[in-house]
Amino acid sequence: MKEFDFVHNDDGTITALRLKNGKYVALLSFGKDEIPNLLADVTKRLPPEVRRYMTQIKGVNHG
Repeated sequence: MKEFDFVHNDDGTITALRLKNGKYVALLSFGKDEIPNLLADVTKRLPPEVRRYMTQIKGVNHG
């Protein structure tokens, strides 16, 4: 199991999951249009893996 996983939900949001004690726990859910603001907000302590994923997908159209 990976430490982080990302689920694309039916409503168009993405949920970032982190493995904790053998189970995935939701860190946050976000829409693609929220990514630039989330990346720019230095008060949000996003794990580097989540930041990387957001950076990778912000220019990709899903669906």
